[in-house]
Amino acid sequence: MTTSGKPVKNQFDLIVASPNAALDSYYIVSQFQVGNVNRAERSLHTAGGKGINLSRAVLSMGGRVLSLGIIGGYSGRFISSELERENIPFDMVLTSNETRRSATFISSEQMQATVILDPGSWIEPAAGDQLVQKVKSFAPQAPYLVLTGSLPPSFPSSYYAQIVREVRDTNSLKICLDCSGVTLRLAVENGAHVIKVNLKEFQETFARNGQGNLQIVRDVFPSLAQSGVELLIVTDGPNGAYIFPAGSEPFRVYTEVKKWVSTIGAGDTYLAGLLLAFNRGLALEEATCYASAAASAKLQQVVCGSLLLEDLQSYLPLTQIERL
Repeated sequence: MTTSGKPVKNQFDLIVASPNAALDSYYIVSQFQVGNVNRAERSLHTAGGKGINLSRAVLSMGGRVLSLGIIGGYSGRFISSELERENIPFDMVLTSNETRRSATFISSEQMQATVILDPGSWIEPAAGDQLVQKVKSFAPQAPYLVLTGSLPPSFPSSYYAQIVREVRDTNSLKICLDCSGVTLRLAVENGAHVIKVNLKEFQETFARNGQGNLQIVRDVFPSLAQSGVELLIVTDGPNGAYIFPAGSEPFRVYTEVKKWVSTIGAGDTYLAGLLLAFNRGLALEEATCYASAAASAKLQQVVCGSLLLEDLQSYLPLTQIERL
């Protein structure tokens, strides 16, 4: 459902802005074989892209979210109808260009997922400007703004940095980033507060040779904190997440998960759970445990951002914290 009327203060828990939405298709096969014909046992098609996936996770956990983005063409109309069907509040910029598609092949026997991502089509600068204005308009209505996902090929790497500059003086607003590369570095330099990336993305963004291990995170974080970053979350698959809070000692949080359906989209769910937990008054360690349990619950679902609250609750006792 689109938003209407004049927003009130903190109408939402999160505002999520992501210019590169996607029509996501999921194909479930028993065993995925490269170079062979794979017959799907079933398929699903829905609205996707990191921003929409994160928004879906917020809604799954009972939160209030507004999803902002850019959509167009048949895929855009399909995304709009899916958001309506799922009751995810949204306010999209409409463009004449076709929104991208992505495909995920889930092997039920191998517990593996293979993803093919379309980079997206050319989008006119005016659409990007309209999205910036929407973000500025709604930013005061939530404590957190999340800028997430890749940028359309026609957008400059400084796009998120531009948004950060436009809204960073909004009272009490915390700006959160889930992106990588030059896009992340430029946005951080302009005053973002929270970063959530996976370990590979962090290495590729901040290590000189694009490689390294957890030590590179330790080495780089002081400079990020000096730029205004209050919290860095580096996810590392089954190893959990490494939490680096400014002014405090880092720690690892992890959840024991023995079986899963798909790991794709767990990071989006993690960030959604973390920010919701903060907004509900949980302290850092409690919030990261909640986020880890939420991400683990997502592992049991096909669609990115989907989870069952009973699964989340069942994973909380299996979640632990370890000092680094």
